[in-house]
Order: sequence, then C-alpha cells, then structure tokens
Amino acid sequence: MDSSIIKFANKLELHYYFSDKSYYMDALVRHRCEKEVLTLIRTLADLLEVRLTVYCEPASGDGYKEVWGVAGENARSISVVLSIMMQLLTHPFVAANGQLTIDRSEEDEARMQRELASLRKDLKLRTPGVAISRELIEDLNLHPRVCKCKSNFYEAMKGYPKVRKFTVRELNENNKSRSGLMEVKREHFNYFILRTDELPQMKDQKATIEIVSPVLMKDSKLRWKGIYNKGGEIIDFYMRDEDFKRDMVEDKIAFTSGMCIDCVLEIDRKLNEIGEIVNVSYSVVTVIKTRFDKMEIITPQGKKHLKKLEAEKQQLTLDLFA
Repeated sequence: MDSSIIKFANKLELHYYFSDKSYYMDALVRHRCEKEVLTLIRTLADLLEVRLTVYCEPASGDGYKEVWGVAGENARSISVVLSIMMQLLTHPFVAANGQLTIDRSEEDEARMQRELASLRKDLKLRTPGVAISRELIEDLNLHPRVCKCKSNFYEAMKGYPKVRKFTVRELNENNKSRSGLMEVKREHFNYFILRTDELPQMKDQKATIEIVSPVLMKDSKLRWKGIYNKGGEIIDFYMRDEDFKRDMVEDKIAFTSGMCIDCVLEIDRKLNEIGEIVNVSYSVVTVIKTRFDKMEIITPQGKKHLKKLEAEKQQLTLDLFA
C-alpha cells in the first residue's frame, strides 16, 4: 500500500516540554523513549489481538512533539489500545523501595485473563459502548513488561534535565483531540522508575527435584544439578540444607541414579531488559523426603518442617473461627 494515501483516523501525540526555548532533543534519549512507547503499544495490541501499524508524521510546537499515525483494520479497536496505553503510561505503579512487588494470586491472574478475553470479544464483534474496566487497568499496570517499559521511558527522560514534563493524547485525522490530555511532570518521574530489577523471592514449598549431579564434598559452595518438577527443566541449585548435605557426604544417604527429593526451594528472580521474569538462582533450604522408585524416607528436618506447617494450619483455622 502507498502510505501517502493512508488517512489516519487514529493518531498519538507525544509532547516533551523543555525548560528552555529550544526545539531539539538528544536523538538517543528520543529513540529510547520512542522504543518503550512502541513496545507498550505492541504488547497491548497483541494482548487484545488488534492489528495495527504505527507511522511517523512531522509535527511542530513548543518543546519537542511527535505525532504517530496508527493504521489498522478497525479504528475503534485502535482507539481502545491507545486509550489503555495512555492510561498505563501516565499511571504510576506502587513499588516498595523501587522494587516491583508481584504478589498476585492465581485468582487475580484469572480475573485479568477473563477481562482481556471479554474485551477481545467485544472488539472483534464491534460491540458498541466498549468499556475499559478500572480493574483491568490496575491489573495491566502491574504487568512486568508494562512496568519495565514505563521505567525505561521515565528513566531516559529523567536523565535528560531539560525535559520538565511530558503529555500524551489521541488525535483524529484532523489533528484535533479525541481524548483528554494526560500529563506527567518531572517531579513525578520517580514514581514510574524501578530502582532494581530484582523481584521478591519465590518459595516453592512442594518442589520435587530429581538429582542429576550432587556435589559430595565438605564445605563445597558449588551448585548441584537436577531436574525441577515445574516444567521438567534442568537447574543448577545450591544445597542449603546442611544436615542433608552432611549425610550425603558421609554416605549416610547413598546417592542413586533417579533419586528424587521433595523439598522447600527458594527461587531468586529478576526482570530482564524487556520485562520478562527470569529465574537467576535456586536454593534448596529444607529436604523433606527422599524418594527412589516406591521407597520414601522422611528426613528429621522434614518431620520438623511438616510439623511446623501443620501447627500453622491449625492456628489459621482457630483464627478464622475465633
């Protein structure tokens, strides 16, 4: 298609306001910001199954202004994508000490997926009066990729002192506003920036690992190798259960090919550059039982752990009915 004949019913205006009267912007800063906004648009378009292409248009005005024409099969669906994107881009996320807290339950995730499925259906059927729920915005606002895009975007602007504020709005084909202007001032940039890519540690209380390669050396800090039951992935892990490690080294527990352990596994995680959650370290802190074929042996520390869990369960029951 000849792009010169495209009539853009949907446009996005990004406006960087400067502390001086200049009209130029550092190219590296601009392209880094541009990349994050485009990634955010693409992420939302994929989630909602909306086909679109973003084009650049020349623009002028105070500070530095960009206008992007957005073309696709359905102008209304594109408008929904842009509306969600603008709300997310200008809505800070809650981060304790600059660390993203991901404590969403399976019910939270299931609710978000239902909301997305319902919105996708409405967009495909072109249902009139499509509403974007507040709950969906809040859920998407804690999506790791969304948080990382926003953090990268505002970190780039914060590092460019002349930017005093940023605004975004949707325009129609005549460059008239189709939405309200959304604004973020420099003094609020920090509310969008992650101070660390590390995530809260995850603990799997019911992990099963088939030991492939133990390290049978005293005081060794080398990692063991095993097959983790979650997805059958091969992992390198630290054996932090000193009692179990000592029994293995002293041959009180004999290693046999195919030997499995049920254990408490701690997993250290972080966000990568594009907002994907990656596991960076695994540590077995308590071996509950060993298993080989049909033979199971509960370890002394495993008995203590199970007894503790049972006591906590009983206490929770008492609290509920108190």
